[in-house]
Amino acid sequence: MPAKALDVLIIGAGFGGVAMAIRLKKAGVTNFTVLERAPDLGGVWWSNSYPGAACDVESRLYSFSFAQDFEWTKSHGDRDEIRAYFQHCVGKFGIGPYLRLGVQVAEARWDAGRALWVVETEAGEVLEARALVSACGLFNAPAIPDLPGVADFAGVSFHSSNWNHAFDFNGKRVAVIGTGCSAAQFVPVIARQVKSLAVFQRTAAWVSPKHEPMDQPFHRFLMRSALMRRLDRWRVYIQYERGYVVQTDPAIRAAREKGALAFLAAQVKDPVKRAKLTPTIAIGCKRNIRSSDFLSTLDQPHVDVVTDPIARIEADAIVTKDGHRHEIDALIYGTGFTTTKFLSTLKVVGAEGKTLDAVWGGAPEAYLGVTVAGFPNFFMIYGPNTNAPSSIIFMIECQTRYILQAVRKLVRGRARSLDVRLETQKLFNDEVQDELRGRAWTTGCRSYFMNAAGRIVTQWHKPSRHYWWRTLFFRDRDYRLEG
Repeated sequence: MPAKALDVLIIGAGFGGVAMAIRLKKAGVTNFTVLERAPDLGGVWWSNSYPGAACDVESRLYSFSFAQDFEWTKSHGDRDEIRAYFQHCVGKFGIGPYLRLGVQVAEARWDAGRALWVVETEAGEVLEARALVSACGLFNAPAIPDLPGVADFAGVSFHSSNWNHAFDFNGKRVAVIGTGCSAAQFVPVIARQVKSLAVFQRTAAWVSPKHEPMDQPFHRFLMRSALMRRLDRWRVYIQYERGYVVQTDPAIRAAREKGALAFLAAQVKDPVKRAKLTPTIAIGCKRNIRSSDFLSTLDQPHVDVVTDPIARIEADAIVTKDGHRHEIDALIYGTGFTTTKFLSTLKVVGAEGKTLDAVWGGAPEAYLGVTVAGFPNFFMIYGPNTNAPSSIIFMIECQTRYILQAVRKLVRGRARSLDVRLETQKLFNDEVQDELRGRAWTTGCRSYFMNAAGRIVTQWHKPSRHYWWRTLFFRDRDYRLEG
């Protein structure tokens, strides 16, 4: 039998789970536990250990507003520094005792009679909680294409999120499938070691340089001041908020495209490669890449950019549809994640015995990206349509503040359960989808923002400040409260 029910059970110890734990503890809600399937905290920053892994949002904004005392050495933190920041926050706010690592949740089921969530781990342990918070994130299930003959490949193969650190790249022939943000980070590193590198590209991405002002000693000296850190955070936030206009203004998009094409021309001298790397989609339609060395790496003589579709995989080669055999020793999938399949790593069963997957039917939606009708006392961090062009950490702080207001109602006995009204959820999502139709994301390309039917299920439809306002207050009238 499980012990006394928790007030809150959090699944995931990435930025979302850690933020929720800190928010609860600071509010005096201490009967909670955080379960993390990995052997250490960090979420995506634990699992993605590939060389060159770093954030493309500036560290001053890609960090908690309430924990700005960490001394970043780079404008864009790399994996090791971001993980050090996690440890800094855990120690500063004393949430270490609430973390349980290496625990994989198998199923969460709502018990309507007792108004509790019953959660079972893969090891068979059962826990109960008044409120269940999913902080599983968006990038937790790798997307690996099912290519003909892949089982016949005799070399080494792995996804970028499961990097093979034992593999020696020196003198090897390597293929990389995918040219997204992860590939843009690890390709320049491995290119310095390999004999040859074939990069298979489906769609050319827009690339802009990554500036690192914090690398300057004087800038780092200024950031030792709490006031300067606060001002710098506002500077970065306003910069990213202004950048949202690329989604709505064709003239701004055209200007950004002109600048990116100039950068491409400066970085890639080979005219054939430059033509392959010239995007044919509108800027902002897919996630843009920020890298100062990705394009120049692709321009190197021993690096090939392959745009012909893959026909099949053989024991020692990738064969494209034009019949060319690209002989390789290793294959790396830089193909991203199944971002539109929220909570795909566990089974969540709601009030009517239906699973969350069945209710969504491939089109995930939630009220404010946080609550789903028919799943009382269940909350999501980084849920559907909450990915913002600025910083997800800002969005996470909005969500945890909102969730805390709901948890307080449960903990203080004002309600046994609260369930968002279906009509409230529907009106909200109709608004989101209506506004998304006029954004650059819907200008004709396929991206990880879309489900199979072409519906944008990951992106917030306005600048992030609008989300701050929408989540500032928990409105009882949006929910059915049972007490």
